[in-house]
Amino acid sequence: MQSNVGRVRRHNEDSFAAREDLGLWIVADGMGGAAAGEVASAIVVEVVPRAVEQGADLPQAIAEANRSILDAAASGRGKPGMGSTVVAAQFNGRDYTIAWVGDARAYVWGDGLRRVSRDHSRIQELLDAGMIDESEARNHPHRSVITRVLGGPDGTAADSEQVSGSLEPGQGLLLCSDGLTSEVCDEEIAEVLSGHLSTNDPGNGQGQAAVDQLVSLALEHGGNDNVTVVLVGFPRAGGGH
Repeated sequence: MQSNVGRVRRHNEDSFAAREDLGLWIVADGMGGAAAGEVASAIVVEVVPRAVEQGADLPQAIAEANRSILDAAASGRGKPGMGSTVVAAQFNGRDYTIAWVGDARAYVWGDGLRRVSRDHSRIQELLDAGMIDESEARNHPHRSVITRVLGGPDGTAADSEQVSGSLEPGQGLLLCSDGLTSEVCDEEIAEVLSGHLSTNDPGNGQGQAAVDQLVSLALEHGGNDNVTVVLVGFPRAGGGH
């Protein structure tokens, strides 16, 4: 796991959390300016684990985080209109559920890289409609327009989406903020992971090396946003996260 402010922003508005006791990993990307986005994302990684611990599923926990951001802004913590994207993964053995709002992403890695989340963004809508292709998307003027966010002006565009699946031994999940994916394409991400995780075991020390290289690549490619990367995986010989 690593989070970096990048080369342009003054504040890191990303937050992340790892609660292995809950089988829970979270990346949240705040927005709203200095001392606001970072407040919103911090609320997400505080509230979601607490809600899960109390028995909520991921969509319920994310909805609670949305309410908490709005309540905080109304009471003077942070700023009105502050918001955050989120991607969260929870494991039960090798079965996983991923829920997200916005353009923070989740990928399954191992024998290649497969994105399992779908961005809530104007660019994704244009891609789905066939109006632009992936090469045009990377430099499109609307590439930063998010269509769902926690908090925000009124908190009404906060519905999470979720997917479930099961990891095979040797597979894992990559969670990241858009500070990675806006600078590093999926092919480059796959190349880094395959180079470092030839044993498909983040626990062998190569997992952190892969995370570090991905963050370094994002910085080398411009580092225009905060970047956060979390890698979770199962070794081939046995279980565990």
